[in-house]
Amino acid sequence: MPRFRVVEHTIPAQNIRERPGAVIPGHQQDLRLAVKQYIPFDNPSPQEGDVTLIGAHACGFPKELYEPLWDYIYDDMRCQNRSIRSIWIADVAQQGQSGVLNESILGNDPSLYDHGRDLLSLMNHFKIPQPLIGIGHSMGAVHLAHLSLMHPSLFAGLILIDPVIQLDNPGHRYALPSTYRRDIWPSRKEAAEKFRSSATYRSWHPQALENWIKFGLRDLPTKQYPISQNTNSTAVTLTTPKAQELFTYVRPSYIDKRSGARRGDPRDEMYPEDIDNFPFYRPEPSYIFRRLPELKPIVLYIFGENSDISVPAARKEKMRTTGTGIGGSGGAACGKV
Repeated sequence: MPRFRVVEHTIPAQNIRERPGAVIPGHQQDLRLAVKQYIPFDNPSPQEGDVTLIGAHACGFPKELYEPLWDYIYDDMRCQNRSIRSIWIADVAQQGQSGVLNESILGNDPSLYDHGRDLLSLMNHFKIPQPLIGIGHSMGAVHLAHLSLMHPSLFAGLILIDPVIQLDNPGHRYALPSTYRRDIWPSRKEAAEKFRSSATYRSWHPQALENWIKFGLRDLPTKQYPISQNTNSTAVTLTTPKAQELFTYVRPSYIDKRSGARRGDPRDEMYPEDIDNFPFYRPEPSYIFRRLPELKPIVLYIFGENSDISVPAARKEKMRTTGTGIGGSGGAACGKV
């Protein structure tokens, strides 16, 4: 039985991005966000104190994948006689339906700092009231932690699921598989059969898998794959292009032999001890990790039992440091983590 009325919104993104290369020059003010708002059918007239949830998705995951999670949270809160005002989640500007809206103006140098600012803009745009709880998965945890550091009093609490908040470069292990993953199929039906036969995708909640097939794929033509004589008219590709997924995972630090220029230099953005010899880097996860002591909201970490990101040592360090610094919540010792 459906629990939510779903309202779709398209709003402007923050026009000033962290890096000029995130958008084609001259189009910063054209950047848009695809947003979904989930309003409980049983709470059409919310009361003061009803909770608003702000979601933030993982890299390459469309926002709709989290709908089974919203159902679970709704049921759990209802059992505790707590009400949800609404749930808001947006695709980051270069991925999902936002990426489709912005397809013709996207650059190749996004920053993980941008989406937190976009979420703050979203909250101001719709004048969303507190209390607010942020729920971020993987990359989305970075977005919400960064937003909380920008505005410490914004969230009452954060739920950070398998967060890529760490000193080592998380993009190392994902960039290569993403580079070589398949991204075009003759039809949505054939693509669905492939995903349903995969052990990885079969481990997902059934509705999440169905939403992946519906929203994680898009029909051709696209900017990358225009219809041609060699393309089936029923063909589909990934909604988030592999290139944009890769630009999100890693940023080049090598000198381009053709131009003689370097796109990014980790020495300008990272602590010396956090820099490795890999020719690609991602500065935001290590920076946010070093600022975990400053987090003011209560934090609930959810770690995957077999996660290659949240290994036991990394879990322990997050639990030990989060909220323990100046302006922080007091940390685990105070029952806040």
